[in-house]
Amino acid sequence: MFGFFRKRRGFDDHDKQQFVNAVSTMLEVQLITVGDLTVEGSTDNINPKSLGYIYGFIDAALQTIGQDMGDESIGIPISFQILKRVFPGREEMYLEYLIEQMGNDQIVTMAAVVGGQQFMDFCNEKLAVPMGLARYILEQE
Repeated sequence: MFGFFRKRRGFDDHDKQQFVNAVSTMLEVQLITVGDLTVEGSTDNINPKSLGYIYGFIDAALQTIGQDMGDESIGIPISFQILKRVFPGREEMYLEYLIEQMGNDQIVTMAAVVGGQQFMDFCNEKLAVPMGLARYILEQE
């Protein structure tokens, strides 16, 4: 499954679906450890670190296959599909939050750096399992 993260030239619908499945699975593994907790916590406020981490994680994953998060035909739809799979029914709200906050909110932006770095460290076998998302969710409780 994770062999998908090899450089590719094209990025057709099949490749996009494989990418969404692989990245979603990596994020879902982290969520297993937090039980019923969510990125909104018990206060129903979005945790900026959690969503920033996810953004950075997706961005780094896209970069490893030669794609650009800044390309609106790639970044937004891929992020939406991953958020839809990982947080069904919350994807629109979370994507809107990221669009509004990324680059404007220092907490979101710094968490994106952490997410991107953890993805790269995982790919380079410097990190056995990325767990930053789980950590950010647990910290808010």
